[in-house]
Amino acid sequence: MKRFLTRSSRRSDDKENIDDNTNSSGVMMPTKSNQSDNSHDSIRDLRPIFNKNEKTPQYFDMNLNPSISITNSKPMTITSSYKDSLFSSRQSYSTNQSLPNTANSKRQQNYEYGQPLQILNIVEEDISDSGDIVNEKLGQLFQDLSYITSQFNNSLTNLSASVIDSIDCLKSFTNYVNTLNFDTNITTYNNSSLRKIFKIYLNYYDNLLKDDVYIKLKLLLVKHFDEFIKTINKDVIIDPDVILKPINYAIGSNKDHLPNEDKLMNIIDKMITTTQPFKEQNGSFIAPITRGLSPDLNILCLYFGYPNPSEYHYKQAQTLHDLYDDVHILVMKNKIELAATSKFKFPFRVPLDVNSPPISISISTDNSNKISGTLGGYIYPKINLQKQPKLKSYANSKFAISCGHVCLDTSNPSNYPHISAPSTSLISMYKNALVQQYKNTNQNDIESKQAYYKAIEEIGDLFPMKRSKTNKTETELRNLPQVRFGQIIWGERTLINLNLKNEISGLQEKKLSDLAIIKVNKSINCHNFLGDDVPWMEYDPSLIYENLYIRKVLNLKRYIPKHIDENINEIDSNVSEMDEINSYYGVPVFKYGSTTKYTRGYLNGIKLVYWLDGAIHSSEFIVNSLESNSCFASGGDSGSWILTKLQELNNAKGLGVIGMLHSYDGEYKQFGLFTPMNEILNRLKEVTNIEWGVLGCEEEKSKDINDDMIDESILD
Repeated sequence: MKRFLTRSSRRSDDKENIDDNTNSSGVMMPTKSNQSDNSHDSIRDLRPIFNKNEKTPQYFDMNLNPSISITNSKPMTITSSYKDSLFSSRQSYSTNQSLPNTANSKRQQNYEYGQPLQILNIVEEDISDSGDIVNEKLGQLFQDLSYITSQFNNSLTNLSASVIDSIDCLKSFTNYVNTLNFDTNITTYNNSSLRKIFKIYLNYYDNLLKDDVYIKLKLLLVKHFDEFIKTINKDVIIDPDVILKPINYAIGSNKDHLPNEDKLMNIIDKMITTTQPFKEQNGSFIAPITRGLSPDLNILCLYFGYPNPSEYHYKQAQTLHDLYDDVHILVMKNKIELAATSKFKFPFRVPLDVNSPPISISISTDNSNKISGTLGGYIYPKINLQKQPKLKSYANSKFAISCGHVCLDTSNPSNYPHISAPSTSLISMYKNALVQQYKNTNQNDIESKQAYYKAIEEIGDLFPMKRSKTNKTETELRNLPQVRFGQIIWGERTLINLNLKNEISGLQEKKLSDLAIIKVNKSINCHNFLGDDVPWMEYDPSLIYENLYIRKVLNLKRYIPKHIDENINEIDSNVSEMDEINSYYGVPVFKYGSTTKYTRGYLNGIKLVYWLDGAIHSSEFIVNSLESNSCFASGGDSGSWILTKLQELNNAKGLGVIGMLHSYDGEYKQFGLFTPMNEILNRLKEVTNIEWGVLGCEEEKSKDINDDMIDESILD
């Protein structure tokens, strides 16, 4: 039988009092501690003795916890963070210590208490490892982003506000981590919080911000997410001038595995073996992949492709989106086709939107059978309506520019032909080639004949038969684009005086003017945009988003040859003066023509002189870049603009236009000859008495222009 002892408030020689507190079994009942007025019956029997002033019997060592030393040191103070601990003296209770059931157990003993239970001063450990800090912050970042997303899903905030709030969270995280000495690479394969953050980001990028109206907001989100990634993974090389957009990766391309890979595998296996009938659009598919920014920074993704996705498909994807917090759901307009399909790829560029043709697309006159060129870009007249009220209709018009020898009717100079984009001559040549191949195909080869026939039908669908004028009285049926591009209003191909005399020969210099101005159809949207139908990333990774728009006209000055004596000092002075004339010489440039596509070269410092049409000509020219392309230009590239990236000149976004291509060296195609854009604009001013500008470019507005009287829509 065990018996409990009371605390020191009772006298050790008061035997009757001790016996009075025992129950019928002889076990002493616990009493409330004299240090606390509170009661806690559920833990009363578990409380140790705290008071060190009382004495405990010396029969055996009562200290059963080896971590509590029997010393005379003072117990440590309980911290405020643990004030509600079970070991707090304010809530503690004591019981009589039980003694072994011996014959001498009722004898009066001198008790000497040992060291009471010490309460350690437990302070929250300071995390010194920056990796632990960043991991903790990533968890907090996910919670913040998840809350913002839930606010949007519950219609408590709009999409724009949700994205801006998410960007603020990313910026705060980036700024904080940049203050740490953090050099560990975190990936989606070793951090669950980062996988969840990636899912939220991809949902914004692929699903919520898919409409064109959100393009600027989307770019802003991508920019800050890239900066966020750079802070936690140094292996990801992100050029400050290049934005990394999400791309697809194969599951298993990384040596490590992502969670839930086996679950996706089971889902696909069950779909393969299901016996339940279902019906879906022909060609629709589900592709389990990973999607992200690099092989180490991606998450699992279910890619749903439908030929024509409906609202039902998007709602279904949203339901699946909530099943896993680290699996992304993507719905795209896509379909599976046989690799041996009979569909032919057009050998020329076809705009994705017939009402918004990009620059550098092929053009020709409607009745052209052989000649084809390239659309340079879009320009506009700077009309002062107060001084020139008769030109009001032109102030609201849009104009395009190309070479005169491409667009002018040389047989009838007074004719102002209509212009087709894409080129009618290319459409006709492609159709004629298909028809001829269809006729030459063996009758027994039914599959090939059907393929050619289907391709011919597709031409008729995209480019229906219309009547085009061959002259003022005759017309013919031809395959023309659905929307007429425009009509020539002025053009020339002639030598004009420069009003400059060569100091060596004393003769007045001349230059070639090869221009054609096209009045564009009012239904067409005009933007100096290279277009997103070309895989620019294959040519230059920096050609993306803002770097596909022309933003500035670069004022290229002609090199003026001067008489040079044999004095070496004068030679040096002239060379340095030539360098001061133009700082653009030697810069890398490129063009996109309808024949040779994307080619690169370098701007030469001294003009090329050539003999053509019974006269000496000179022209600025470009030396092609042999390491990137075998030629710079060929037939059909006339009219394409010579462009350069502004980031290589002044670290700005966008493209600068230098001039317009008009000729090339026909044998080796190593040189491209062009007319500077500032000379083209000056020539137009001479002919029309109106200043002209390039759409979308940063130019100083003329002082004699009344801004209030001009339709600003043509400046967009």
